[in-house]
Amino acid sequence: MNKEILSLALFFTLLISGCTSQLPSTDVVPTETVEFLEPVQPIESPTTANTSTLPATEEIFPPTPEITPSETEETNRFTYYFDQNEIEQYCLEFPQMHIYKPMDIGNRYLVAVSEQNNVSAVSPEDGILRSLFTPEFQNGHLILNNVDFDNPWYTYMVVDSPSETGDWNLHVVNLEENTNTIIANKGQNNSLSFNTYTSLDSDTLYLSTSIFDGKDILSSQLFAFDLVSNKAELLIDSQDKQAFMSNIAASSGYIVIENDVPKEPTHGLTLFDVSKRTWVELPQNSPASIPDMEFPYIVWKNNERYEQPTSFTIFNLETGISRMVTVSGRDSEDISISDGFAITQASTGVDLSRNSIMLYPIENESVYAIQVYIDEIRTLDAYVDNGNVIWSFTTLADAFEYSSFLCKVPLETVMSEAVEGLED
Repeated sequence: MNKEILSLALFFTLLISGCTSQLPSTDVVPTETVEFLEPVQPIESPTTANTSTLPATEEIFPPTPEITPSETEETNRFTYYFDQNEIEQYCLEFPQMHIYKPMDIGNRYLVAVSEQNNVSAVSPEDGILRSLFTPEFQNGHLILNNVDFDNPWYTYMVVDSPSETGDWNLHVVNLEENTNTIIANKGQNNSLSFNTYTSLDSDTLYLSTSIFDGKDILSSQLFAFDLVSNKAELLIDSQDKQAFMSNIAASSGYIVIENDVPKEPTHGLTLFDVSKRTWVELPQNSPASIPDMEFPYIVWKNNERYEQPTSFTIFNLETGISRMVTVSGRDSEDISISDGFAITQASTGVDLSRNSIMLYPIENESVYAIQVYIDEIRTLDAYVDNGNVIWSFTTLADAFEYSSFLCKVPLETVMSEAVEGLED
């Protein structure tokens, strides 16, 4: 997703709410710092100038056909109207709260709460927020772009000030063993927090960092942290002064990397096979930015990084086949992928706010809009998990009287009750 949108600063002082007198289902997890082992010798990035030392690109997939606008698919379009009855049935309401990044961990959710400046647990049974993790810095706050979950691991980043230019700590929580570990920080990496990107893949956390001198690139690194053995490995050490590694997404031992060129609307995607230490060829359509991955599929938008997507590409690693999908709705956000769906938030119907969750099944040429029937809202952080669509939304009509909602609706309900047609 767009990093600048996702890194919504949680500036507010921690409030002690009425619910804190009740014991949480999981106690606040104590934090420890683990020194990971020294990394092994890395390889260089495919954009570095010293190309003679690079491993050859492994062409293990069939040639990918060139993507042209004429090949853009036509979709069957449907709308599931999510009105007040559905909201009461499928959503939890949090008055005077901004809720972000809801993660369904089975019997409860983990959410970031702006007003309380923390990560809280909430049970669907009572809807009470119970604080779990708060910033360890006196004036610290959470940074939302590095929040991720892959059972039993939960990651989040804390920075020491709203400017995001000071110290930072990257936390990994083991929800089964009730441990909270700082595995990386600015002192170790010398990178500003907004130049760090993470992705969880099973028991491995990948971290890309970049170091600048003013606006000049000095270097970029990609690390792999084995969360079971507490071993770290420096996979890629790029000394390229023209581009740096930014957004990353990992799945089943592959990592797709966005390479950014400062001051230029140039963004190239590269794919790395971790086990073989080789680069894998991707379709070179341009522009391409903000990738996401769920093996064997990679998705990216066919626009510059800070542009709203007008179309996106789905690439199958196993077959080498790619296809372009035109984005439905207005003012779409960046594309993500989960459980066989490309997903974003957009505006549909007469309301101009971003009121809809857009679901694009990977395996067929259709799109489903979940249109929330409340004016002036913003839908956020949608994903599909275990047969359910999960997201949050916040009302925007009144700056003082607002609420956030955490919603979970069965995917089967969306598909079966959606009606044909979509209001662009």
